[in-house]
Amino acid sequence: MPEADISAPAITFLSGLGKTLGYNVEADGKHLDVAFEPWSLEHEGPFQVPCLRLHFRQEGERIILERFSISDDGEERVVDLDAARDALQAWMDWMVD
Repeated sequence: MPEADISAPAITFLSGLGKTLGYNVEADGKHLDVAFEPWSLEHEGPFQVPCLRLHFRQEGERIILERFSISDDGEERVVDLDAARDALQAWMDWMVD
């Protein structure tokens, strides 16, 4: 049996995200891409910090995490959502609170 989607209510998730620093959002109404860009952080060597990229699809009033990757030193690694399911869902739940 497949696990439930990693998801959250779109409006409250985006509101919680709005209280966070150091990210870029691109949305087209069907998909939402969030990137935590190292250049936007107050860090001594911002390009030494990996960039976290999350890709969501929007279904009705919810957003569902489809892909999570880490870009570091020109290399991109995709995170196995099943392996990190509980942690990613906990993060999304925290963002909506």
